[in-house]
Amino acid sequence: MWHKISWRLLRHELKRGELTIMAAAIVLSVTAVLSLSLFTERLQTGLLARSAEFLAADRVLSSRRAIANEWVEQAQEYGLRTANRVVFNSMAFAKDELALVDIKAVSDGYPLRGELRTAREPFGEESTAEGLPGAGEAWVAAALFQELNLQVGDQIEIGETSFNVTRVLTYEPDVGFSVFTDSPNVLINYSELEQTGLIQPGSRVRYNILYAGEVAQLESYYEWLLPQLNDDTHNWRSIEDGDSPLARSLKRAERFMLLASLLGVVLAATAVAVAAQRYCQRNYDVVAIFKTLGADKAQIQRIFILHLLLLTVISIAVGLALGWVLQAQVIEFVAARLGAELPAAGIKPYLLASATGLVSAVMFTLYPLLRLISIPPLRVLNRQLTGTDKLRWLHWVASAGTIYALLLIYSQQWLLSTALFAGGSVAAVLLLLVGRVFIRASRQAGMQAGSAWRLAMAGLQRRAQENSVQMLSFSTAIMLLLLVLALRNELLDDWQRQLPDDAPNYFIVNVAPDDVGELRERFAERDIVSNDMYPVVPGRMTAVNGVPVRDEVTKEAGGDEANTQTNNAEQREGFGRELSLTWRDDLPPNNTIVAGDWWGETPQPQVSVEAEVAERMNLSVGDQLEFNIGGNTFEVPITSIREVDWGTLQPNFFMIFNTATLEDFPATFISSFNLPRERQSELYELFKPFPQVSLIDLDAIMDQLREVIEQVSIAIAFVLVLVLIAGILVLLAQVQASMEERQKELVILRTLGAPAKLLSRSVTYEFVILGAISGLIATLAMELSLWILQTQVFEMGATLHWRFWLVGPVAGALVVGTLGRLACNRLVRRNTAQLIRKLA
Repeated sequence: MWHKISWRLLRHELKRGELTIMAAAIVLSVTAVLSLSLFTERLQTGLLARSAEFLAADRVLSSRRAIANEWVEQAQEYGLRTANRVVFNSMAFAKDELALVDIKAVSDGYPLRGELRTAREPFGEESTAEGLPGAGEAWVAAALFQELNLQVGDQIEIGETSFNVTRVLTYEPDVGFSVFTDSPNVLINYSELEQTGLIQPGSRVRYNILYAGEVAQLESYYEWLLPQLNDDTHNWRSIEDGDSPLARSLKRAERFMLLASLLGVVLAATAVAVAAQRYCQRNYDVVAIFKTLGADKAQIQRIFILHLLLLTVISIAVGLALGWVLQAQVIEFVAARLGAELPAAGIKPYLLASATGLVSAVMFTLYPLLRLISIPPLRVLNRQLTGTDKLRWLHWVASAGTIYALLLIYSQQWLLSTALFAGGSVAAVLLLLVGRVFIRASRQAGMQAGSAWRLAMAGLQRRAQENSVQMLSFSTAIMLLLLVLALRNELLDDWQRQLPDDAPNYFIVNVAPDDVGELRERFAERDIVSNDMYPVVPGRMTAVNGVPVRDEVTKEAGGDEANTQTNNAEQREGFGRELSLTWRDDLPPNNTIVAGDWWGETPQPQVSVEAEVAERMNLSVGDQLEFNIGGNTFEVPITSIREVDWGTLQPNFFMIFNTATLEDFPATFISSFNLPRERQSELYELFKPFPQVSLIDLDAIMDQLREVIEQVSIAIAFVLVLVLIAGILVLLAQVQASMEERQKELVILRTLGAPAKLLSRSVTYEFVILGAISGLIATLAMELSLWILQTQVFEMGATLHWRFWLVGPVAGALVVGTLGRLACNRLVRRNTAQLIRKLA
């Protein structure tokens, strides 16, 4: 009959507060994990699918040498779609004029992601291209029409072949983010490449294979391909591997989702632990009666284990159903708002959510259940008997181990998990100590207050140990709520600062010095907002402190690892390419000096270096750098190191010189400006007098960034609601845990003649004080946590959030005070006889 008893006990206990909170906490943890995991996975998959347009594929294999056909055939066997892309520089000739261009030869199927757009005339109305250039045809960027004075239908010579210009190339999904090295693009069919005769041994050519398919197919193919790749020759990448504004936004979004999901689960698990502890305490008498009636320990174990497993399974099932419904509604809202369908998720979120609910329920109820089962039969006569405390260490090990396991599961980084766990443990101890100090201080202050305040202070001091634990839970819940809210505001504000409504959406390069004044006048006449004109001189860094630098690829060209080591024997690593060098007198916007000083009026040569470059090359203020510009070699000392906000779509530079150093070198100028899309037709007339100027359209990049920001904004609001619900559950569980002791106090006070109004005020004051102190501690912990997250995880500047120092204590006092008053209201209103009968 034990299973029937277990089922009846479950139905009976569900009507009582503790088990309901415990079930709700499990449901919430499963709901939060499933909905957030499904939503995050679908959102990330959708964002990556849309972002893959900037590669024209899901993955790209790039090589300095021709890629074996066997690799392409193998990819097709894995079910992947492929396309060839070959890119190189060459000269184009037309009408006795010549220009340096980027030749892009592509095969059928290109682009695998995104679309090509063309127009019938420069800066004319664009449309989606159907197919690729045919035999003998070329599609040419609008800038080349200006530079060579072309018309649609003209012939251009590339190598040994002439091509008929049939369309204006307006948008290529894989055009890239660089604004310094881009020459006008000429798109031809891959089948025409050999006829040009331009590919010779030693030619500087990039061979690319584009891949598109399911993630599993791509990963399986990459496992087959990896042993055959050469790090010096090949580069396998996705949109997440780059250092573009889009890649950084995607990474930040993913980190925030991960962190918010973890906080929600930890809060829900805390509610499970508190409710389980209280539930087992409420059943001490039940177990004692079972034992006096002859039930042995094994029978009692089976009854309560089945009882809790039934609760867990039912809660997990309800949580899975609610999680699916919730994410489906949010996904539908996002899809309707953004006009984009998000792909379906796999089974992993369901398994993760179920495992989280099961682990939280089992591990956080293990010690309370063992203590419950050990209750002696004599408790029927002696209510003070509460079982053994010998296994209390097991409670702390199980709880701490569960939290650490959840950290590992969600972060999948043992170092980060260990750091967070250690930091959280230290913070918990400090919160307990600070809580006790505040409780003692509040008692001293309350001795001079009215009777209701004195009664509240006495209650705080009398339950100092329990209140310290309660305050820890309150502080943790409030801190995590404030943390998610503050981080959400910081992320969105940071993104919005990068993309204000007047953010530059066009770059102009190769502006001749004589044209700078006239171009500024044209901008002013048309009321076009532009940034500063930056002079640009190409040059190479050749030595550091007299030691030559090697001609190695950099982080931008070939990966981080190639640039983080230093050859201490003879040479340091260099950039492996020409740099775009500039000069100016004042510090550019979005640049911050972190070492040294910006130059004054001195005419002596000076250079300021970007911070990441300085760290990678082990440079510091005072080092002497040697540069070669057009055969002229000179040395210059580093006088400052700058942090640069690369997320802004404005000209930024690794090296900036003072004016006296470079002003005598011939230079071209670069700038950026904002022009609304509806005024795009003005571009042709605006730049017609400047045929050598190259115009780079950033609208596609900005649209994608804004889409990421909008989707993440919706997701963050969704996360915030779930974390808020989890926090309220923790508060309710902690308030409920103190009800029995408060009931005993109320019986005594009512017996002594205390009026209900006095008791009601004292209970309210006690919870208000607990909430205010918890809110203050939570704000302090939030600031410390946010500083670590901003600087170490999200790569943002740290800021102090003064408004939360008011919001935290006030919100804590209001929320905890209200919840405590509501929970105790029925007890306070009962008369003494009712309270005594309830205790009996």
